[in-house]
Amino acid sequence: MIAYCYRSGQIRFGRSLPEGAIKVAEGPSKKLRAMICVTSRHAYDGKTLLVPGIPEAETEKEAEDALRRFLNWIAPRVTKLRESR
Repeated sequence: MIAYCYRSGQIRFGRSLPEGAIKVAEGPSKKLRAMICVTSRHAYDGKTLLVPGIPEAETEKEAEDALRRFLNWIAPRVTKLRESR
């Protein structure tokens, strides 16, 4: 399973990476979803998962920086996911 996001910051899951999406992480579905659920920001609807800082970003640079921070923060967890396959 792949977790990916869009410029809006919304995180989604799928078996392949859609055009225009950015890969966030990859791993076993249940563990990946759980990890993303606890590390992402939850939107007001309580269902939508967001990369922290991207929805608030006013420029592409700010959005890139927010994504980079998030990816660096979850990197140890992603490594554990890969090892658990």
